[in-house]
Amino acid sequence: MVGTVINLKQIKFDDSVSPLFKGDELELSSKNFIFAKNGSGKSTLSKSIYTQKKSEYEVHVFNGFESLIGENENLDAFSLAVGAGDKEAEIKELEKKILKTEHNLSLIQKQLDKRSSDGEEPTLFDDFQEKGKLYKKQYKKLDSFYKNSARTISLKRDPIIVDNPKSYNKNSFKSEIARACRLKETEINRYLDILQSSPQEITPLKEKKIDFEKYLTAVNEIISSKVIERVTVRRLDSQRKINFAREGLEIHRNEEICSFCGNKISNEIKLELESYFSADEVKALQNRIKSGKEQIANLLNEISEYVAIKVEEFFPDLIENAKKEIDEIDRRLEQQKYFFETLLSTLEHKESNLFVETEELELTIPDNINYENFNKIIEGHNKYVLDIKNKQKEAKNSIRYHEIKILLESFKYELEMEKLNNYEKDKKDKSYTLEQKEDERNSLEQVLVEYRNQIDTLKPKAEKKAIERINTKLRLRVSWELDHVDDENLGYYRIKEGDQYRSVKHLSTGEKNVIAFLYFIERLEEVKKNRRNKKILVFDDPMSSNDDTMQYLIIWELQRLYQNKDRNKFDVNKDIMVILTHNVHFYLNVQPHGNFKDDKGRTKYDKNNFYRIDHHEFIKITTEKEDLKTSYEALWIELKDLYECGHKLSMLNTMRRIIETFVKFNSLKQDRFYQGNEQYLKLFNVNSHAIDDLSATQYTETTDEMRNLFFQIFKDNDYEDHFKNYWEF
Repeated sequence: MVGTVINLKQIKFDDSVSPLFKGDELELSSKNFIFAKNGSGKSTLSKSIYTQKKSEYEVHVFNGFESLIGENENLDAFSLAVGAGDKEAEIKELEKKILKTEHNLSLIQKQLDKRSSDGEEPTLFDDFQEKGKLYKKQYKKLDSFYKNSARTISLKRDPIIVDNPKSYNKNSFKSEIARACRLKETEINRYLDILQSSPQEITPLKEKKIDFEKYLTAVNEIISSKVIERVTVRRLDSQRKINFAREGLEIHRNEEICSFCGNKISNEIKLELESYFSADEVKALQNRIKSGKEQIANLLNEISEYVAIKVEEFFPDLIENAKKEIDEIDRRLEQQKYFFETLLSTLEHKESNLFVETEELELTIPDNINYENFNKIIEGHNKYVLDIKNKQKEAKNSIRYHEIKILLESFKYELEMEKLNNYEKDKKDKSYTLEQKEDERNSLEQVLVEYRNQIDTLKPKAEKKAIERINTKLRLRVSWELDHVDDENLGYYRIKEGDQYRSVKHLSTGEKNVIAFLYFIERLEEVKKNRRNKKILVFDDPMSSNDDTMQYLIIWELQRLYQNKDRNKFDVNKDIMVILTHNVHFYLNVQPHGNFKDDKGRTKYDKNNFYRIDHHEFIKITTEKEDLKTSYEALWIELKDLYECGHKLSMLNTMRRIIETFVKFNSLKQDRFYQGNEQYLKLFNVNSHAIDDLSATQYTETTDEMRNLFFQIFKDNDYEDHFKNYWEF
């Protein structure tokens, strides 16, 4: 058997700790019809059914058009979707946010753009540009100063105060500004004197070691040897004649006539002399003498080429020691020169006396020159030179810094730099503000993208088949139908009557309600593919301000559902339907008609659940006698409930409806029924007040006084028994 139980103890108003309804449980069968006046908790019950059963069933609640229809003022249309009202409200709020964001964005963008006319206030961009121009102008002014000042410094000639005038540029000048300093006159003169001095470094002397004894030994070996004659020429009987013959042979080697005697020189004489002078021993000795002469000559050249260092080249305090060393070096050089000249002349003499043995030379061997002490003096001098160069560099730099200081003061450099720094700070501040605005703009642009994406997500999707089926049902009852607006892929619609379209603003509450109701019914089939095995359908007051035609359309649709005419939407064998209403006419007509028994002897009260909520208690209706008969009877029941609850203004509304129904049913004239009683007219005259034209300040009667007056008007018109039939007190 299909059924479930609702826990009534869990159902409470948000601001209450006590249960809303009396009792522990509410039993629900496959079909449930519940009658309850407004304010008795129908909507709270609907929500609780959803909350308690959503994990076990697929629960669908219809509680009016507000949750399914959403009006779009921009399109002058409405959307159909689950939660459409909330979604369209969200879209409307998002569109408001978009307009506000776009407005804010336009204000920001205006600040980021150049002003359109001179009459407008400067924008952030204009301020930034202006600060940039001021900074750039001041930067160029300083840059020009650097260039001109560098040129001035590099062109100084008396004295030259830069190491390389060609490479001294604005960057060189800028790097030295921090060291700029004015000099006193005495300091300037001292630095100039330092610059005018020009001492030179002296190259230290390299020591050359000569083996003098070796050269003396070699020469003595040569001069102590003599050549033994291998060929005898008798006429060459002296060394003088031998030397004469040798020289004559060399002179006349290619001549035939003797330059001395004028006689012809025979070949026999030439051959004779060549044999005499070309003997091996002669050649060997001649070559040895020649080699010795060359070596000694080279040494003499080296000694002769020695460039003496002048004493004047040394600093004054070094001159005395330098002179002693130079004199000693000169003396030793003379000894070496004399030694080698003696050796050279001895070899030359031997060269002319090859055949004579000469006595060995006895010479004093000179010492090699030790330059160590002299080089120390040179080293000391060079240190002085290096020091003076450093001092000259210091003097050059100091004078240059002095000149730089003069240029800076003339230009008022500190003031100009302060201007530049201020312009730069202003420019950076404006740049930072501009960047912040750009970030703000980018952020707002991103927000707009997100808002539009949210709107796209919230926009309903077209459900063509559902709309076609809704229109099929509407055409049977009304002269209008639903029509897509613009994009058929979106679920926006409007009312079409023939060739004319009706504004969404002119849709009545009844029309909205029946459209939402039919859409709800169609959605039951659309969701079947993903639904659970069983579901609960709750219809919370589906009859809201509908005319008779719409009421019967809704009644007919609900009866088709619970009669199992469309199992895709409602299956009586596993699904549960709950219909709640405050409308007596609807309650009496939506339920199964008749009170006949089936073949098992069961009436509709046995097969379905009927409840009436009375003072927050579910009263189960089990027989026709316990059930409502007419809507008029329901008005009396409602009036008694309102009286017991103390709802004075609602009582007046119900009293007027009872009188209106009673007078019409009995064809009575209202003027005679009120009998000219001012109090009756004030409270009960329907023609002088709207049904809901009630206010607490207008009526001072208590509920008991109102009840008694209501009884009295019936009694005055001789309908006392009629009143007591419905309300006995």
